[in-house]
Amino acid sequence: MILDQLTNLHRYIPALPALETVASILASGVLKTQEFGSYKTEDPRVRYNLFTYTTEKQSAEVYEVHQKEIDVQILLSGHERMEIADSTTLSATQPYDETKDALFGPAQSMVTFHANPSVFALFFPGEPHGPNLIDAESSTVVKVVFKVLAE
Repeated sequence: MILDQLTNLHRYIPALPALETVASILASGVLKTQEFGSYKTEDPRVRYNLFTYTTEKQSAEVYEVHQKEIDVQILLSGHERMEIADSTTLSATQPYDETKDALFGPAQSMVTFHANPSVFALFFPGEPHGPNLIDAESSTVVKVVFKVLAE
C-alpha cells in the first residue's frame, strides 16, 4: 500500500510505469467533464471507474482484496475514511470473482487513512481495504479508481 500526497504521484512512476497514464489523465482535466462510468485507456494495463456516493458507514465490516489489479483511489471531491486490514486476519465470505477481480470478507483493521482530494491511496493485490467510510461527518464523494494490471 502507498498513501501519499497527490503531488508526489510522479515519484512512483519509475517503480510502476503505468502510473504515467494515471498522471496524464489527471493532468488532462478530462475527469471534470466525463460522465460517471467505466473507461478504458490507450494503455492496456490501465482502466478506470468514475463514480459518486455518500459515505454512510462508521467502520469497514467487509474488506475487498484484488488478485490481479492495483487500485489507485483518488477523491475528486468530498472526504472519506479508509480502513486497511491485516491480510492474515481476512476471512473470505464472498469467493473470488474473476470478472471483478475481488473477494470480500471481514478482517482486523490495521491502518486508518483520511482521504481527500489532495491525497491518493494505492492498494496492491492482496491488500485488504475498506473505503467509503464516514470521516467525522457524512460526505458526498466523487472518486476515480484506476485499475492497474499488476506486472
